[in-house]
Amino acid sequence: MKLRKLHIEDYKMFKDFHISFVDEHDKALPIIVLAGVNGSGKTTLLEYLNSHPNDGSGFVDEKNVIYLQVGSNKIENIKETIRQEYIDRAFEIDKPSEALKELQDYIENIFDGLDLTFNLSSINYNKKEVLFADNSGNKFDIDDLSTGEKTLLSKILYLYFEGYTDKVILIDEPELSLHPSWQNKVLKIYENFAKQNSCQIIIATHSPHIIGSAKSEYIRLLKKEDNKIVAIANIDRSYGLEFDKILTDIMGVENLRTPDVAKDVRRLWELLEDENYESEEYQKLYNKLEELLGSLDKDMVLSRLEIARIKSRNAKS
Repeated sequence: MKLRKLHIEDYKMFKDFHISFVDEHDKALPIIVLAGVNGSGKTTLLEYLNSHPNDGSGFVDEKNVIYLQVGSNKIENIKETIRQEYIDRAFEIDKPSEALKELQDYIENIFDGLDLTFNLSSINYNKKEVLFADNSGNKFDIDDLSTGEKTLLSKILYLYFEGYTDKVILIDEPELSLHPSWQNKVLKIYENFAKQNSCQIIIATHSPHIIGSAKSEYIRLLKKEDNKIVAIANIDRSYGLEFDKILTDIMGVENLRTPDVAKDVRRLWELLEDENYESEEYQKLYNKLEELLGSLDKDMVLSRLEIARIKSRNAKS
């Protein structure tokens, strides 16, 4: 079951709202990434999809929808699931060590490319103990993992162990507690799951790292136009964009610096445009920014190049 398109007549901030979930060939997408500024309705749209499965949006019944909300990290459930998977397999093949190795390989394959520094080490099904080990061989309980590591295990392993097929899976802010290097790569894991299990995963995110790792056809940008929310598809490009370009071009962030610094940088360039680079105001402002940002900051480098260009041009005239 995959969602192809949706129309919302009137629901909270959505009025006569249309969104498509297909590619240019009219094929349902395995992954949809909802992007947009705060208040653009990303989470509200997930809530709507979860609570209105029978309104013509393409669902048969509520069992087709799985909603992983913010904070739905149930590490205890994963701990017991890992333990039970091991017990079932160990009894099935009567080889506990081989059952453990199969689980270790399974988890490694799921997170391949994520450069995890830990993996499953041992399971004591009598004590209900699930231990992991880091690259140095130090063992620790699953409860001692970092918040980000628990987030990965509780959400991604949850999907894999549940073995959902033909579902629409809604995930709100999967980037929470994840290091940016993992945010860059986690979307691929969800995409692999969706394709392997004929599922469709719809993600709402604020992460430029996740947006930057998504194919352009996967992006749906929610923004306000003429006092209504619209969904923009066919984003020219997102995959591989530098994060500052994602923030400004896709997510609508106006300033990448703190407001005071952004104001000073704008004034520096105003003075340069008027060729007032020898003025006392310019010199004080440049020295202040260089001390704050460093001489290799982009605007510092470009301002020096601009002065050299102006001087070269004036020398020729």
